[in-house]
Amino acid sequence: MGLIGIEAPMLRGGTDMKMKETVMGMKAAMRDTKAAMRGTKAAERGIKAAAAGADRAARGKRNLTFCILCLFCMAVLSSCQSGPETAPMPAVPDLVLYTAQEEEIYEPIIKEFEERTNLMVKVERGSSEEMTVRLEDEEERPDWDVVFGVGIETLEQSKEHWQVYKSPEAAFITESFQSEDNRWTSFSALPMVIMYNTNVVTYRELPAGWNSLLEPRWKGRIAFVDPRRSDVYSAALVTAVHTWDKKGNYLEQFMENLGYGTLNSMQEVNAGILDGRYSLGVTMEESAQALLSEGADVDYIYPQEGTTALPDGTAIVKGCANPDAARQFLDFTVSRDTQRILVSDLNRRSVRSDVPPLPGLSPIGRLPLIEMDLEELSREKKDVLARWNGILSRREGRPVE
Repeated sequence: MGLIGIEAPMLRGGTDMKMKETVMGMKAAMRDTKAAMRGTKAAERGIKAAAAGADRAARGKRNLTFCILCLFCMAVLSSCQSGPETAPMPAVPDLVLYTAQEEEIYEPIIKEFEERTNLMVKVERGSSEEMTVRLEDEEERPDWDVVFGVGIETLEQSKEHWQVYKSPEAAFITESFQSEDNRWTSFSALPMVIMYNTNVVTYRELPAGWNSLLEPRWKGRIAFVDPRRSDVYSAALVTAVHTWDKKGNYLEQFMENLGYGTLNSMQEVNAGILDGRYSLGVTMEESAQALLSEGADVDYIYPQEGTTALPDGTAIVKGCANPDAARQFLDFTVSRDTQRILVSDLNRRSVRSDVPPLPGLSPIGRLPLIEMDLEELSREKKDVLARWNGILSRREGRPVE
């Protein structure tokens, strides 16, 4: 028993120690559990934060996508709206017009016509020779409705291409400027003159006529347009050759005095005489009179041998696409209003008998005009231009065409 009595206290002591260890282990476990719970909560918060971040990222991505889509739509809409401005559809003209006139003549006439009729005019410009070549091209005929400002001798020569039309205004056109078969209608009368710079040409040197242009002192000092480029200059050259009644070849002597050099337009002629690069030259009465009226240091004479006042004119192309607009334009060119503008603003002579010339100009009947019918003029013009080309070809060593 004693042994049993002694062992009991020892058992209780060992049990207490184990209980303490157990309690301490439980406390540690509880601490670990709490720590784990805190870790779990932190993890939950992390997961929630990650989820929130993912959600924000998704929303940001959706917003970015939306913005990109908006910008794309705006670009598409903008391109749709600005397309017609940057690449407009070409408008179809109401009238296609070919002219041999220079811009300062045809532009105000066409602009006035467009404003009064609300018709749109397409303009092609070139020489009379180019016009003839294109009209005779069977494979690629031009789409012109009307030709305007072409010398009537050229219109007469090409009359098989024109539609017969007699304007209601024809009754007012001077008889000598009318077409016998109504294939063309005159527009303006164009007297040719010799203009000179009064600061360069002295009183004793004043030219008298076409023959004066052959004087040696004027060599290289004469302004003249290539007659192959201009109806009025080819007509002037024909007149000079036609009135030559002395020995020698007028054309060869004249070309030598030009130094075999010509200009491209009447503006160059007028400007060259005005600034003194050339002493004198051949131009139209309208240009010389306009410069003189403005106080320029120029004056002019009508050649004593005789000059030409052949009109330029208008013709409707046979089989054209817009015949009504073509007739409307032709009537407009010879209306009293337009012919008055022709005189007052463009310094040209009207072909109408009821529109007087500018003050100070002699009536056209008093001018020294040569007598030459259109058939004779056309024939001589063809001959003169062929000889002109031949002289240039020989000089340049090319075969004569």
